[in-house]
Amino acid sequence: MKAYTIYNAPEYDEWLEEQTGKGQVQIRERISHIQDDGYFGDHKDVCDNVWELRWKNGRRIYYAYIPEKKILLLLGGNKNGQDKDIRQAKKILFKHVSFEE
Repeated sequence: MKAYTIYNAPEYDEWLEEQTGKGQVQIRERISHIQDDGYFGDHKDVCDNVWELRWKNGRRIYYAYIPEKKILLLLGGNKNGQDKDIRQAKKILFKHVSFEE
């Protein structure tokens, strides 16, 4: 049984397609660890339900936890554009998911 069900926002898919072949392999491998084992590695809560997966080379993937063990991959980026990427990830999240308090 999978630890998490992974969903991709269209914006994430567009970003992923722009990555190098090697980068795509690294990203997909990391996502599969989350999906299969529930292992996130280096990650942190950045704000308002948006989290980031972090790589040593500066790569970032922004995602959200959805109740019942689901993950929505929102966007990717790098450390240099982090503030802009986080703002964009929040917009994507609230476009696709509504959180009820």
